[in-house]
Amino acid sequence: MDIDPTEPVDMIPVNYENWGKLVKTWATGEDYIQNGHKYPVPETLDEVKRQLAAANTGLILPERIQNLQVVVGRSDTLLLRLPPPDLVKASEARLSTEEYAMPAFYNDRFDGAAPAPLPDKEARMRFHAQRIGDYSIANCQ
Repeated sequence: MDIDPTEPVDMIPVNYENWGKLVKTWATGEDYIQNGHKYPVPETLDEVKRQLAAANTGLILPERIQNLQVVVGRSDTLLLRLPPPDLVKASEARLSTEEYAMPAFYNDRFDGAAPAPLPDKEARMRFHAQRIGDYSIANCQ
């Protein structure tokens, strides 16, 4: 399936806190959601969708998502996550003319104000590279 570069490539939860709690539940096996539902590590997309709804994340998977791959990291192993090349290219195309969108919860860290817009395409591409670099090796920091 080809990715339409005009389609947003980010899946954005409405409730980042619950999304994070769901991921922590999958990672540890401990129930961080605590709403009476069970949240085993999903084995199918249907299970993911049910759990996303039950955990009230507000995250909706785009139609292009057809498969599920769960990778469980180890603290003694570098898990090098590489983003899909088509999504990198699509986000670069979007960022050539649009501002870099940050999740709203970052505003809480900046005293309720959104971070200042990046001044130009070069700054957006630099920030994009930094975010992708962080994504590739971030391990629950």
